[in-house]
Amino acid sequence: MNKIDLKDKVAVVTGGAQGFGLAMTKRLISSGATVAIWDIDKKASDKAMQEINSKDCIYQNVDVTNFENINNNLKELEKSYKKIDIFINNAGITGINAKVWDYPVDEWNKVIDLDLNATFYCCKAVVPYMIKNNYGR
Repeated sequence: MNKIDLKDKVAVVTGGAQGFGLAMTKRLISSGATVAIWDIDKKASDKAMQEINSKDCIYQNVDVTNFENINNNLKELEKSYKKIDIFINNAGITGINAKVWDYPVDEWNKVIDLDLNATFYCCKAVVPYMIKNNYGR
């Protein structure tokens, strides 16, 4: 496995409590980064935090479909870490399995809100922090 030096880097991973997000969180920590898991699933996050068991990982209960909630959590994160070097927009859903003509519009809106709008909201909120620090990935 390639070794990446992320010492003194602060990363945020949306949907970081399970699946690809959890794998990325673990890899970032093993490479030296401090990681904030942003996830709305408290139960999965508690399990992930127990599994990771690292002082270099924190959890914030963040609804990435809510721009105000994103900003509030960013302010809390900045108080402790002063910067964000890496942001991984990983949270997403596939939605229910249904024929298009049977697919409920409210379910479709959930997919669009998390997979599209949340990605924009997070970039809109995080990029200014990266610009301010003259660094970000």
